Amino acid sequence: MIGGKLYGDPHTDISGVGSVDEAAPGDVVLAADEGYLKKAMLGDACCVVVKAGLDCAKADKCIIQVADAQAAFSKILDHFRVADTAPAIGIGAGTVVEPGVSLGKGVAIGANCYLGRDVSIGDGCVVFPNVYIGDGVHVGEGCRLYPQVVIHSRCSIGNRVTVWAGAVIGSDGFGFIDQKNSRQKLPHAGIVEIHDDVEIGANVTIDRAKIGVTRIGSGTKIDNLVHIAHNCRIGTNCVLVAQAGVAGSVKIGNNVTLAGQAGVKDHVFVDDDCLVAARAGVICDLAKGSVVSGFPARDHAQEKRILAARLRLPDILKRLKELEAEVKKLRDGKEGR
Repeated sequence: MIGGKLYGDPHTDISGVGSVDEAAPGDVVLAADEGYLKKAMLGDACCVVVKAGLDCAKADKCIIQVADAQAAFSKILDHFRVADTAPAIGIGAGTVVEPGVSLGKGVAIGANCYLGRDVSIGDGCVVFPNVYIGDGVHVGEGCRLYPQVVIHSRCSIGNRVTVWAGAVIGSDGFGFIDQKNSRQKLPHAGIVEIHDDVEIGANVTIDRAKIGVTRIGSGTKIDNLVHIAHNCRIGTNCVLVAQAGVAGSVKIGNNVTLAGQAGVKDHVFVDDDCLVAARAGVICDLAKGSVVSGFPARDHAQEKRILAARLRLPDILKRLKELEAEVKKLRDGKEGR
């Protein structure tokens, strides 16, 4: 399966997958380095996947050595995982199909879904039960939409896109006009456009544009509970980690990472290859390749120096008070003379 070199008994039975620390008998585990390999040798796992270069000749367990251990173990995880049972090809019981719907070959629609007028769904898509797809939505080939996903009208989903349970795509952005003692809702007439090979986690919200498009670039991966506001443009191969928030009209380049709970202010531009650390708050444009942390977000090396200085503040204050007392004594002595 993974094209590795085997050390040990080729007849070893592997019945599951585990971690180095909690493996059960019969499990295969990943040992990414020497430290994990030593732990694996002491544990109950019967088989260990390791990268090329580690010494496996004297191991007393079954070892599979591969060039890329992470990629190999990913295949093993996929082999052992228990996925949700997909609905059968066809249209499930209780699903409402409005006029003009177009379904490709081998499409599976679960029970109690809603397909609005002129919806198109490409070949090989799987739509789990209780999904809402509004009028004029286009879904490309090979997509998977899990239960309770909502895609509002006219939005576009590319090929091989996965949307996990509870995600909402194309709801109105948060926009209001101040009136006397009231706020009037600002209509949002744009759409959301999701490009190919995007993964959208559970309970993610991606707002439609006020005018034009909110766009998510190809290959971008969005973790659970992320919010992307109206008119944002997210580039290709970006990673947005859990609870990150992107305000309206933000432009993010390619290969950008927003770590957990990071936030980006409206109308900010984040250039290619930037890394925004967890809980950082970006309030101004970031140049290509920037690595930032803290609030407001600044160069990570500088932020670490500031944090180190902040941790020394109690001692600095104590020394300052002592110096003030010494200065006062000197002044009092001088005035007495």
